[in-house]
Amino acid sequence: MAKKKRWFVISISVGIGLLILAGGIRYYRFLLSEMPSLEQLESYDPKLSTRILDRNGEVIKELYTQRRFYAPLADISPVMVRALLAIEDHKFYYHWGIRPEALAAVLVKDVAKFRFRPRGASTITQQLARMLYLSRERTIVRKLREQLTAILIERHYSKDEILEMYLTQSYFGHGAYGVGAAAKIFFSTSPAQLTLTQAALIAGLPRSPSGYDPLRHPERAKKRRNLVLWRMRKLGYINEAVYRETIASELELLPPETEEAGEGIAPYFTENVRQILSRKAADLGFDPYHDGLTIETTLDARLQACADSAVAEWMPELQRQVSKAYPRSELYDLLRELHPDATSSQLRKLARNKELVDSLLQAEMEVQVALIAIDPATGGILAMVGGRDFALTKWNRATQMVRQPGSAFKPILFAELVDKGLPLSVRVPNEPVVVELFNGEIWAPQNFDSSVGGDVSLRKALKKSLNLVSVRLLRDYTTPKDVVLMARRLGVTTRIDAVDALALGTSGMIPLELVSAYGVFQTGGVLARPMYITRILDEFGQTIAEYSPQRSAVLSEETAFLMTSLLESVTEFGGTGIGLRTRFHFDSTAAGKTGTTDDFTDAWFVGFTPHLAVAVWVGLDDPSKTLGEDQEGAHAALPIWARFVKMAYDTMGYMDKPFVPPDGIVTAKVCRESGKLAREGCPDVYIEYFNRKYPLEEFCPLHIGSTLPDRKWPSIL
Repeated sequence: MAKKKRWFVISISVGIGLLILAGGIRYYRFLLSEMPSLEQLESYDPKLSTRILDRNGEVIKELYTQRRFYAPLADISPVMVRALLAIEDHKFYYHWGIRPEALAAVLVKDVAKFRFRPRGASTITQQLARMLYLSRERTIVRKLREQLTAILIERHYSKDEILEMYLTQSYFGHGAYGVGAAAKIFFSTSPAQLTLTQAALIAGLPRSPSGYDPLRHPERAKKRRNLVLWRMRKLGYINEAVYRETIASELELLPPETEEAGEGIAPYFTENVRQILSRKAADLGFDPYHDGLTIETTLDARLQACADSAVAEWMPELQRQVSKAYPRSELYDLLRELHPDATSSQLRKLARNKELVDSLLQAEMEVQVALIAIDPATGGILAMVGGRDFALTKWNRATQMVRQPGSAFKPILFAELVDKGLPLSVRVPNEPVVVELFNGEIWAPQNFDSSVGGDVSLRKALKKSLNLVSVRLLRDYTTPKDVVLMARRLGVTTRIDAVDALALGTSGMIPLELVSAYGVFQTGGVLARPMYITRILDEFGQTIAEYSPQRSAVLSEETAFLMTSLLESVTEFGGTGIGLRTRFHFDSTAAGKTGTTDDFTDAWFVGFTPHLAVAVWVGLDDPSKTLGEDQEGAHAALPIWARFVKMAYDTMGYMDKPFVPPDGIVTAKVCRESGKLAREGCPDVYIEYFNRKYPLEEFCPLHIGSTLPDRKWPSIL
């Protein structure tokens, strides 16, 4: 009987033991069910910020879902590492992922208080396990999983690798993930350059980034920093004198950078870069928001600052002029829409409310702007303004807008003529002419100044922007189709109607393409396609893709130089761009062309110097609305162009240099009256450039005498 009882007890005990074992195995499997797999442990892949740099290495934009930069442990200040270890886990290099004695101490405290809360005693490895793989819930199960995951992490990674991962993964507040982002945001420095007081502040933040936020709660942050310093002194990382000196110091904070839309450097440019990266991501196998790329671009932040300043200086005054010219009758119509029941006297009273009227007209007649500056030699975009406020509209007028260039198109027509060998001295009648528009209508254009009569040279026709002469040149010396082909050679892709009115710029163009076309004249006939990105690097600095300028020779050096010379004339005495010299006192070498469309809808100035090419457009987004009487390119757009180029020269230290004629260019003495080689009896003689292939051979038929002696003759310009 006793024997049976003993076997019964043994059987029950074994059964209970097996049940406990089975339950333990099942619970262990339950714990493992939501723990990271071996593949996850071996493929640590943090979400890193992509940095977009200007051509000098300045960060102009970051792309991220979590603002985090990869910083190798070797590139992090040792004082930062000691500060972190002091406050979070000073025995980090001596445990195997968990600290049983610390866990036991917490357990004893909880038992003594008859409670259990999964808190405290977390090693750096445990914290990393929680950040990377586990939920934030505070339960016993999560704590056990955290400890098991920490042990697994310690088996797969070295201590330095774990510490590097922790310093990359931790959140420090204000959108800063990782010590690299925290150092930049709070102190505008790198992890390698953190001082003791800066490192102590950052080390104290992961416990409660919002609670110890130094910008919102500076006193709390200072106490937390001083606690870190006290721990460092206690552990022997710093001595008493350093401790006393440091706890008395201020926080040394800088305001954090904001990443709201519309802020930052060159937002229209960086948005284009972001779109380019999104298109390339699949082919090149990267994620621009997670992979910590470095994007090297062509932009120069210094020139962008000049562009922003030039726009900011002129646009308020231009807006005031445009608003002031707004018809009073239409103003009353706007007021009636707001106050339909108002009497005439009430409307007149409202019209005297300057603040109300200004806000109404700002909304109704907001003047917009585009500025694009490139390096013609490479096509690299140096500065870009696509509108007055990126936060309000991301539509990029520099690259997406198609508007009529008006007379700013004429250099393309003249390039076709010069390329065919037409001499700059040729005389063309400045007489009335009738043209057919693309819709079949008949149109009789006029010169801007209403002048008419007499013959003028090719140089004077462009210098004065004579519409009548331009149309005659198109009809008598070339064809609309050939001019369209020239535009294509110069990189223009927009639709161009092959009609006589083309001579006056009636077909829309994109500002970026127009300035690239002008850049061909500056480079001696070489078209460089616009480019944004020069190199893409991965998080370790290895090159993923590299881009070189795409150049092609589209004009002869001789044609390019003759066009440059013609456009240089525009900015000299008597030219439509003379304001560059007289009003803005820019004395260095420059060439360019004004452009104005019918009813003063669009105003342009496009030009170049030996260092850069720039296009400026101003107008209203609605092409049916006018800027107002007399708002031509020289008045509305040139002020921005001139301000920008002057600031660019001062900022960059550009030195002046002339446009040098190539070997294929020769000069000849020309009779101004006939446009032929001058004789001794010609009363008005000047020197003109010619292509050696198309020399001027006919002598003046209007005057008699032999060839002219050598002496100083009037300037070509």
